[in-house]
Amino acid sequence: MQKLLTLGILTLLISCQTPKKHSDKFFTNFNKNIETYFLAELLSINHRKTNKQWEEYKLKTCKEYQPIVAKALADFGNLNQSKIAIETAKLNDTLVSLGYGNDVMMGILLEQPEFNLLQEPSDFKFSYTHLKNPQKKGLEQLISDYLKLLYNFYQNENIDDFYEKNIRFYNGAINEVQTHIPEGFTEAMEIYYGDDRDEYIALVSPMMIWPIEDNEGRGIAATVKKDGKRIVYEVMSPYVQVPVDFTKNNYDQFGFDYQPRARTLTIHEFGHSFVNSELVPYQKQIERHSYLFTDRLEKVMETKGVQDWNVHVIESFVRLGEIRIAEIQNDKKRADYLRNYHTNLEDFIFLPQLEEKIIEFENNREKYPMWKNFIPELLSVFEESTTEFVNKKLK
Repeated sequence: MQKLLTLGILTLLISCQTPKKHSDKFFTNFNKNIETYFLAELLSINHRKTNKQWEEYKLKTCKEYQPIVAKALADFGNLNQSKIAIETAKLNDTLVSLGYGNDVMMGILLEQPEFNLLQEPSDFKFSYTHLKNPQKKGLEQLISDYLKLLYNFYQNENIDDFYEKNIRFYNGAINEVQTHIPEGFTEAMEIYYGDDRDEYIALVSPMMIWPIEDNEGRGIAATVKKDGKRIVYEVMSPYVQVPVDFTKNNYDQFGFDYQPRARTLTIHEFGHSFVNSELVPYQKQIERHSYLFTDRLEKVMETKGVQDWNVHVIESFVRLGEIRIAEIQNDKKRADYLRNYHTNLEDFIFLPQLEEKIIEFENNREKYPMWKNFIPELLSVFEESTTEFVNKKLK
């Protein structure tokens, strides 16, 4: 349906399409491809075959305190038997069966032109995957077809009108994140890792559902090469409950106004872009220490989405980076908070030894100009550990 935009709405729309800039490299925004995908996920839950109980719980819980989710269900809930709902469920079930989660879709969606630019998505090809043919080709085709279906859904259902109507909420979410991110953190990250990126973009996603307890939220990292630039994205779900009230025309809270989570999610997810790919050549060495992922540690890590030893090592290194970057910025309060949170509350028990080891790297930057040069030394921490140490720490 065509609508005449008032000058006020038009001004808001323009402000949305211009990302909020924090420093030379850091921006905050939202992305219509991402939001439309998560809208399709909301509609697909009744058709899921895998993780259905978890998805139903997420939706039942989050629609009570995520206003954008409640508004989307009010506007589009009647489409839960549509083709986009059925195909989104099929896509997610297929991803699960092949060892993926929906996080893989973030980079894929961000590589494409934003849907409001009216450019049909191009075919998708993996740059790297653990899959072999014919599974690889089959999944590439499924994703390519799905991208076109999602784009058509956006156009045919005039989803852009939803974003226009709720632009004040999206801008409010962007501003909440913006106010809590420390100045100069991208420079500190690049100094620490000895590497750089062209842009760092935090994307708020009020449409992504994730149960909010103790201001926990979900963050998803994606690195995209686009227009000759290497861009690091972080997609974040809300982490502050905002009770839904349909009598309200405007909200004064938007789900992202909590400084500790804004900072940890943002710096954490950007850290993955420096860590994950650099550990790929060390997979065999990492696997040699997998016996340290004891039954007790595995049970503790289940609630954090850490399903195996390889992921535990990655997450430990990223968290180590968060702590040391805070120290580089002379933010002792943040460093102590992260040290306690990740070690004592999240049970990443190797952090004290890793932090002791990383001081050698920080004091010898001529020998180790890049963080990746020091990876073998960091991995030696695990060689010196035992299952008895692991289980004792988790008592």
